[in-house]
Amino acid sequence: MIEQEKDLQQQRISADELMQWSAAAFTASGMNREDAELGAQVLLRTSLRGIDTHGIARIPAYLDKLRGGEVDPLAQPLLESRHGTLHCDGRKGLGQVVASRAMEAAIAAARTTAMAGCTIRNSGHLAALGMFVLQASEQGMFAMLCQRTPPLMALPGATARAIGNNPIAFSMPVADGPPLVFDMAASIVARGNVLQAVRDKLPSIPEGWAISPDGEPTTDPAKALAGAMLPMAGYKGIGLAMMVECLAGSFSGAEPEQNRNTGTAGSASDASAFLLVINPELMFGRTAFDAYSGAWLQHYLQASGTSGRYPGQRQAASEAERRREGIPVPAALREELRQAGEKLGVSFRW
Repeated sequence: MIEQEKDLQQQRISADELMQWSAAAFTASGMNREDAELGAQVLLRTSLRGIDTHGIARIPAYLDKLRGGEVDPLAQPLLESRHGTLHCDGRKGLGQVVASRAMEAAIAAARTTAMAGCTIRNSGHLAALGMFVLQASEQGMFAMLCQRTPPLMALPGATARAIGNNPIAFSMPVADGPPLVFDMAASIVARGNVLQAVRDKLPSIPEGWAISPDGEPTTDPAKALAGAMLPMAGYKGIGLAMMVECLAGSFSGAEPEQNRNTGTAGSASDASAFLLVINPELMFGRTAFDAYSGAWLQHYLQASGTSGRYPGQRQAASEAERRREGIPVPAALREELRQAGEKLGVSFRW
């Protein structure tokens, strides 16, 4: 009985149907069809790969920002090359579109130069950074991407959010397997996990995730949402977040935090980021790259035992399974999507 109730809560919907609805919702929000499909595709693939907190769960918030004008549905990113580096002004466009266009440009540049860097500013929230670095590694490139966020994170005792949880992702092509993809926030867990706990009305979150507004540790999802996320590994997480501030903030020409009007913390409409694409063929040859990468990866897997895997393998398996069986969508999220579609005249029938 419990399993049957769980199955009803986690209704599976085909990726094709969700793609059609998501693209239609973005189009109804004023985006052109090409950009609407691109944004929907990135978010759907995020959910296909099992990253449920950053996939279609983000669509209602993005639709609200598009409808309210905080994100410009008609924005077209402006890409310029200066002093050997690409610079992308997202012009307040949907982050999935902006980052995809910036990554496309960096990949194209890396076909004729060993390394191509690109700053991004004035972009909507990027959500799962791993989706964009994967885009590069599926074309044989190494890629790294980091994004600054509004202040979301602090150490215990803090009286306010001190710094963003500033996620970092990288990916590497693997000669005989799916790309290695590693994506992490500088906090213990991504804030999306707290948002999901609040959405699902969970009574608590694990200890060590967050502090309440008074600076004390909390397991109450609502207090955690009002407070701050705790950094991974204490001061080391803070140090990683500071590095991202340098790369994605200081070098991008972004506005200082006190000059920003980002709305709800964690869903910024003026995100900034930094990405780097490296072409193995032009660095030292793809054969040498594959030989070394294959050797250390094989040693890692052998040393990790029979259950050993590298980052990206589980996501690839999830994508294959969910393309066959559909994406599990919990009841609370289905209701959010239904309400979002109702506002736009795009029926969500599940």
